[in-house]
Amino acid sequence: MKKISFYFSLLLIISLSSCITYVEKDLDIKPKLVLCGYLVPQLDTTIVTLTNSATLFSKKPHKIEVVDNATVEISENNVQWVKMEFSWLYQHYFITQSQFPIREGKTYYIRASAPGFETVLASCTVPFLRETNFNFKIEEAINDIHSGNLYSWLHYHGCLEWTDYPGEENYYMFCHNSLEMMFSWNYDPETDEFIIDTSYHYARGFFHDMNYKPCIYSDKGQDGKKMSATISTNSAFTMNDIKDTIVNIRLLQTDKNCYLLEKSLIDSNDDMQFFLLEPMKIYSNIKNGYGIFGAFVMRDYVFEFEEEDLR
Repeated sequence: MKKISFYFSLLLIISLSSCITYVEKDLDIKPKLVLCGYLVPQLDTTIVTLTNSATLFSKKPHKIEVVDNATVEISENNVQWVKMEFSWLYQHYFITQSQFPIREGKTYYIRASAPGFETVLASCTVPFLRETNFNFKIEEAINDIHSGNLYSWLHYHGCLEWTDYPGEENYYMFCHNSLEMMFSWNYDPETDEFIIDTSYHYARGFFHDMNYKPCIYSDKGQDGKKMSATISTNSAFTMNDIKDTIVNIRLLQTDKNCYLLEKSLIDSNDDMQFFLLEPMKIYSNIKNGYGIFGAFVMRDYVFEFEEEDLR
């Protein structure tokens, strides 16, 4: 009986497989405009890049290029529009603050149209630059975990501390622009002596926390409270390797669009480690297209630490 059941199942699989017909069909998906622009009151120029989307696994793939024949316009009331110029040198659209000022707390609108594409639209509101009582300090550490690895030697952490502005949604990003003077002992076999070699290490980008996640935060559940983040300013170096350190920190207070975009990029990078998971959609607030139209305000801080501060 078991043999009969087995052969019956095998014949059923074969018969069903013979009924399958494979049809190759190239989906007629038209490319869309991809707009990327940020409004920043502290910068003298607003810049917008415009490219096209491209389909994957198509017989006729579209090449991603800068769309230089578009009409890109910006408005503060969605009625009166000001045209942005195209820079052939830098391949982007721009408008200066003197031509179109960007102010905190205001909502702005943008639209872009080009031959062969559907017109894209978006809007965003510029956040206020709030006082956060921001502070940065360096602390010694030993025998702790960095991204799952034990650091058993003496090193240091940076601690970001700030106070959330109450009564509104706030989003924070912390960027570094650090100049670190390093020295190391190098052996010279010709003279049989050790030579002190001095160099500078210059780095910029997002600060990362102890799990190497970018320092991007929402005040959800933290309204008006003190917030903090522990970062590894450069955990590959021990305390004895660093003599003088200047840490330049740029605090960005962003709108929700910027936060959701960066958060989706972080989540997407995490998912790429597991190839069986479904692809994650990157956040976009562009109607009829893709990309981001967001806003942020920023403030720079400079912290200088002497050798005795790092011991």
